[in-house]
Amino acid sequence: MRKLLLIVMFSSGVMANTTQYIGGEVKIPMRADASITKGNIIANLSIDTPVTLIKKQTNGWSQVNYKDTQGWIISRYLTNTKPDRASNGKLKLQEKQITKLKQNNQAQYQTIVELKQELDQQRQSFSALQAESTKYDTQVLALGKLRNKMSNLDQANTDLIAQVGLLKSQNSAAHSTDFLTIVSTLMLLTGLAGGYFISKANNNRNNIYTI
Repeated sequence: MRKLLLIVMFSSGVMANTTQYIGGEVKIPMRADASITKGNIIANLSIDTPVTLIKKQTNGWSQVNYKDTQGWIISRYLTNTKPDRASNGKLKLQEKQITKLKQNNQAQYQTIVELKQELDQQRQSFSALQAESTKYDTQVLALGKLRNKMSNLDQANTDLIAQVGLLKSQNSAAHSTDFLTIVSTLMLLTGLAGGYFISKANNNRNNIYTI
């Protein structure tokens, strides 16, 4: 009868409560049921964490008790080998190193984020400078065109001044010619008038002598 009971216990997966330890290299999840389902994780157990084995089934799952909480863990992550203090200390040191590396990684990630933000700001500043440079080039081009127009206006003004000077010279020469013509005409008229009066005076004188 006793042998039959033991056979039934082993065939059903029921075992006497024994202490097992979490093996592997990462934290192992303890689940509410014997299935990998999202949301059924009760706790994540670190390496070498002691648990009480309640039942080990042939489907690869074991029911355990951890701090008065029952759950299910994949059987291959359980071991009955008790960890020694040296390996436990080494493991804790490794965990500290991993934690420190994670912190450093997080700090580096934050630095990368800040550098990306600074790079974006520099790109925006560069784009603004490019826009200002384009605007400046446009203004320089417009100023060059304006200078060319001013140069053309200066040349036209110089030509106009020369033409005005020429017209003044021509006008002055015309005035001088008119003045000489008038003087010559007056002198001619004066001469004619003088000759007339002299001729008349001579006629009167001859008439007197004849009487």
